[in-house]
Amino acid sequence: MNEKKPPTPHMVAKNIRNKIVPVETRRKPRTPPAPAKQRQPRAENGRKGRREPFLNPYTFVPAFPREGMTGAFADAVPQGADRLHEENWTGTIGVRLTVQTPLLLLDTARAYNAPDIEEGHLTYPVLLRDSRPHLPATALKGMLRASYEAITNSRFGVFTGHGERLGWRRVADDARDVKPVRVGKDGKTLEYWIAAKLPFYPDKSRLPYSKNGPPKHGERVWVRTRRGNNAEEVTGIKPYSQGRPSSDWKEGHVFITGRNVETKHDERVFIQQRRPVTTKLTDDLRERWDALMEHHRKHQQDIETDGEFDISPHRNNEEQRKLTPGTFCWAYEKNGCVEALYPVMIPRELAIASPAEMVPPMVEPASRYRELSPADRVFGWVAQDGSGTRPAAYRGRLRISDVSCVTATDKAVKKFRDGLPLSILAQPKPTQGRFYLSESAAEPHRPIKNGTPKNDVHRAPDRALRGRKVYWHHKRAAANDSYWKPEPTNGDPTQHLIDGLLYREYRRPNAPPGEDNPLTRDKTSFATTGAPQRDKQNRSVLGWITHGTEFTFSIGVRDIPEVELGALLWLLTLDGDHHHRLGLGKPLGFGSVRISLEPERTRLHNGAQWSEYYRDLTGELPDSSTEAVVRTCIRAFTEAAEQQPGFTEITDAFLAAAHGSDDLPVHYPRARPKEMRAQRTPPNPSGESYAWFTANEKIDKRTVAPGRGRSLPSPGAPRDHDLDVYDEEN
Repeated sequence: MNEKKPPTPHMVAKNIRNKIVPVETRRKPRTPPAPAKQRQPRAENGRKGRREPFLNPYTFVPAFPREGMTGAFADAVPQGADRLHEENWTGTIGVRLTVQTPLLLLDTARAYNAPDIEEGHLTYPVLLRDSRPHLPATALKGMLRASYEAITNSRFGVFTGHGERLGWRRVADDARDVKPVRVGKDGKTLEYWIAAKLPFYPDKSRLPYSKNGPPKHGERVWVRTRRGNNAEEVTGIKPYSQGRPSSDWKEGHVFITGRNVETKHDERVFIQQRRPVTTKLTDDLRERWDALMEHHRKHQQDIETDGEFDISPHRNNEEQRKLTPGTFCWAYEKNGCVEALYPVMIPRELAIASPAEMVPPMVEPASRYRELSPADRVFGWVAQDGSGTRPAAYRGRLRISDVSCVTATDKAVKKFRDGLPLSILAQPKPTQGRFYLSESAAEPHRPIKNGTPKNDVHRAPDRALRGRKVYWHHKRAAANDSYWKPEPTNGDPTQHLIDGLLYREYRRPNAPPGEDNPLTRDKTSFATTGAPQRDKQNRSVLGWITHGTEFTFSIGVRDIPEVELGALLWLLTLDGDHHHRLGLGKPLGFGSVRISLEPERTRLHNGAQWSEYYRDLTGELPDSSTEAVVRTCIRAFTEAAEQQPGFTEITDAFLAAAHGSDDLPVHYPRARPKEMRAQRTPPNPSGESYAWFTANEKIDKRTVAPGRGRSLPSPGAPRDHDLDVYDEEN
């Protein structure tokens, strides 16, 4: 039986009338659910197995290694600009852009800090020119280039500042695999010791020691111990200078790292084993230790503390970063071998490679003129800082001009008198390897397997970046007028469920009540006051560009080959149910726009036609059928693209994100308080976005479906691509 092939992208942009009318995109059908007895149990969420599926705001279009790219998709020197080549296309493309979700065009030059608002909170007016909404041509070019890079699997245009390996924190369960050790006198061996728990926090829990205060780190002491819950526990401690109290007391060395977490109540005393056990201190272990300490040294200025908790000594003490004879530390063992040495039991660790080293081959920015990929040749290229190559730039063959808002200003701009406080937009967290890395370097479209231990996420050698970050179209929210009415009507508008599924994710919740407020005692919902939250973590806007606002612009192209022009036309002729993303606030749902090509404003001719025109200055360019040219170029692009590695996975992911989900809300991961009774978990006024990621690392391998260790699914995969809200109690 012949399997039906999925629709190719050129079918999406097929012309069926005398003008460009894209056919409705036919997405791959979802794989039907297997019978209950064959399905793996889904992760339970909460005490009764309730689910709250959602889409993470961003996903990835995979970037495949470019070593196998051929023809127009391979790296090449651009054709010369001295003449128009007969087979290439030159002319003007007319484009209409329609806003589908509010567009944030902000005048950053006129941002201000209101006098009655916390320092660092900026408020932005709408960007206007001559009292009309102003859409910069550079913003449109950037939007189109990002999409063009993705669908042609081109090189990154810019990728700087990613040469340093990233740090991540090990999970508490890893403490079971660390052993106390001391560097031997020769500096070449590691001696295994015993670590006994020393009650230390709070102060009243400390054992009597000396009138001069508690013991210091590294101090030599006498201790009495007993066997407790699978560990030695100190029951008495005396200064070493006082002599051994009796034969049942043992010599030890105090190991103190400070109360660096809220729940910590013990420090450690290292006690030598009766029968010494040693292992080799290898050069690899030293190099890994030195790299981690250098990371701490570089980021010492990033340490933040409110005074409530201590900073681990190695973070700000140069001496404790040295691995010298007599140094006490912790050895992490895997498969019976020491894999790494750490200054604390639950340390930070470095990834096996930097993000720059995990870019798929030949996807990094071009370093030389002869390495230009399709996006570089069409949109232009500048060598990255410090490359020293010549030539160091290429102008490109595309220009955007004549950008104009055709909707009246009073209809195009919605204003907020006091400013609308936006939700917090944090910086990317590439240390969340489960979201940013692939299962293998050769298959960037495959996410890391769910349930993979955190160490294997960051330390497995065969990892690569997933590709290009793209943002989901918030389809369900885009179709709901109530969703985009942020003014409070009855209480906090962010806590009101809309259509049984949506919360206003773009607006920051009002401030939570203080600890003494009676509302704080009610844990069944998120209580808020009437005061908006405006601080240095978020921004406010005085207006946005409304749904339905239209812009027109022109794209001038010069001497572009057929396949390269076809990729651009493919992007301009997606059907009306697919959207590009423009402007700021895309993770919050802003900036979904619909783009359509206008045949009556489009004139394209090949080099042969232009050559004939210039032979006779009194002649005219021949009439050219826009529909025929567009159809021919798109067909050339798709036929060539289908021969390239990963083309199906790339277009599946791109179209899925551009389409959005009919039945899932889009928001950042969040945890649910265990007492909450709401139908769905609303945005937390206190933020605490880390809670979901903390819960996600609690992997219980003893259960069939642990429901933790979730990776970011692929958007184009024929399976569920949602995540789930976690209950805090789990």
